[in-house]
Amino acid sequence: MSTAKSYIFIDESGKPEIFSTKGTNLVENGSASRYLILAAIRTNDQLQLQQKVVDFKLQLLKDSTLTDIFSSAYSLDAFHAQIDYPQVRERFYSFIASLEEIKIDVIIVEKLKCYPALQRNPGKLYGVMSGQLLKNICHQSSNTEIIFSRKDSKLKLRQELEIEVERVRLDYIQKHPKLQSNLNLQYFHNPHYTHGGLQIADYIAFALYQVYERNQWRWFELVAKKIGKIQDICNKKYFTQSNPLQLSP
Repeated sequence: MSTAKSYIFIDESGKPEIFSTKGTNLVENGSASRYLILAAIRTNDQLQLQQKVVDFKLQLLKDSTLTDIFSSAYSLDAFHAQIDYPQVRERFYSFIASLEEIKIDVIIVEKLKCYPALQRNPGKLYGVMSGQLLKNICHQSSNTEIIFSRKDSKLKLRQELEIEVERVRLDYIQKHPKLQSNLNLQYFHNPHYTHGGLQIADYIAFALYQVYERNQWRWFELVAKKIGKIQDICNKKYFTQSNPLQLSP
């Protein structure tokens, strides 16, 4: 096990909700996404990654071909795939693809194929699937910080997420006891704008969301060679560089 400190940034696209408070299936009536996409960005140097993202943003803000199309309501405070202009998206995806110091893993959750207990509890669904994403990538070093991009301000919601992640992780290390030695994990919940790693995770999750929800491949293709593993967990499929992503007809 490496002694270097590692950082894992996690963001999602799509929502874990399936049912309304009245029991209506929001996925089936088209009011909620079919998929929840979770992306993890790993790095051993979070400060360098942050500096690179900030520098790239400043570079774009000095590019007259871009700033001429910006409005007063859009100042590129942080990269956010859902609201960024296509011109910004294309450049940031190309930037992500050029980064050598990150590793990317993604989990795809087809929500209606989850266990009923998870379908009825969006918080548990999010936590369990986060644990599935993290369980075999958070033991690469003895000291790891896991940073979720979360707006939740309630301590209870943050604690529930961590409990579910730990439950999955501990079950995994029971089957791999060598992973238990000298392991220190810390969890954080930060707004997405606070770190470039979270913004990259947002972009990766968005790209896969476009593929799975809308069969739009444009953004994914810009970063496809950078993504190490995509796990379509409910359909028991794994995609890697040697087994590239393809959707069943």
